[in-house]
Amino acid sequence: MGRWSESRTFTLIEVLGLIAVAVSLIFVGLEVRQNTIASRAAAYQEHGSHLSDQWLALAQDPALSRLYMASEDNWDELTELEKAQLTYVWIASLRSYETILLQVEEGLLDQDAMDRLGWGEAFEPGYQAKMLWPGIAKNLNPHMREHMEAKFPYLSETQDTSGDPAAPDN
Repeated sequence: MGRWSESRTFTLIEVLGLIAVAVSLIFVGLEVRQNTIASRAAAYQEHGSHLSDQWLALAQDPALSRLYMASEDNWDELTELEKAQLTYVWIASLRSYETILLQVEEGLLDQDAMDRLGWGEAFEPGYQAKMLWPGIAKNLNPHMREHMEAKFPYLSETQDTSGDPAAPDN
């Protein structure tokens, strides 16, 4: 066996350094992946909880439940106050939708998050949303408004502002 040279020592140190850097990068990658999974899980939990709270509030308020049901069949009989209440319910719901949509677009949530959280293909704005759309639309950011009108073209077909609490009296 030959003598251990200084160049061999430097080579060994460089190799050990490269191994240490590679192990560190793998560790950081695993930590980032784990953090991403935890962030997604927290986002799903938060949105799922929020949507459950919204539906539970509707179910627990008999007056609001009746109003919601009556709006589908007796729209013309609703008062301006009732239409305003429905507007606020829809704006709150669409804020939830918008938050999830933005998180999907930014990659925080998977593409199927809308379906998983109840806002996918099964979500279809009803008659009251169509009638209230002019008032609702101006309370949304342009991206969200364009998204909703592209996905549900019938929303922008009405010009009725009777459900818009900010609209002048008709």
